[in-house]
Amino acid sequence: MRKLFVWIDRGVEYAVAVIFAAMCLVGLLQVFNRFVLNQSLSWSEEFQIYCHVWIVFLAIPLAYRHGAHMAMDSLKRLLPGGMVKGLDFLVEILWIWFAVSLAWLAWRVSEVAKLQSSPGLELPMNYVYYSMVAGGAYLLLVVLRRIVLKEPPVAHRPEEQHTLAL
Repeated sequence: MRKLFVWIDRGVEYAVAVIFAAMCLVGLLQVFNRFVLNQSLSWSEEFQIYCHVWIVFLAIPLAYRHGAHMAMDSLKRLLPGGMVKGLDFLVEILWIWFAVSLAWLAWRVSEVAKLQSSPGLELPMNYVYYSMVAGGAYLLLVVLRRIVLKEPPVAHRPEEQHTLAL
């Protein structure tokens, strides 16, 4: 099971890296076309915006997995040990609520958005909202792993710190 989780984690990290590279390449292509060929691409800005949306919603669970989101460390230091565990559990429950809400509501919006096409790329607009569904589902997986399997954030696991793909 652990190997499957590692594959999923690496797949998401590589997907973010590939999307970022594609976004940068299209940006460079747009600059080249505009200033060298004196012709603008009609679809490049839209492509970059959609890539950015995908990166953001896939990076939320990546940052959570690595312990990079803000925490309430000052409050935790003032609380006794048992209350710290309770606060940590409450925070995890809030993350679950956020992940489920994000995925569910984005899915509902994507069902309506599939009736529209984007102006430049002429893609169904639900493709953009699928980034929120995917990000929410992956976030839910990461949070459940942290609760059920007691996985600490990657920042607290020395064996994985040097193997990050990003």
